[in-house]
Amino acid sequence: MAVNSLVAIAQARLDELRRKLRVAVIDFDVSDEDVLELRQESRLAYDELKEINRKAEKKGILGFLGF
Repeated sequence: MAVNSLVAIAQARLDELRRKLRVAVIDFDVSDEDVLELRQESRLAYDELKEINRKAEKKGILGFLGF
């Protein structure tokens, strides 16, 4: 799978989790535990996206050196 498609999938996942989190924060019927879980999922998705971007940049810039 191409790096660009991995980035797009990870970005879409992060965007969806952020939308859910925004809605959950506004809705008082959602428990605090659920909001915290969504927040943790969003943080993990962000870290995953950041790692994919880091690997893509590393391959692009220093790929010819084998780093």
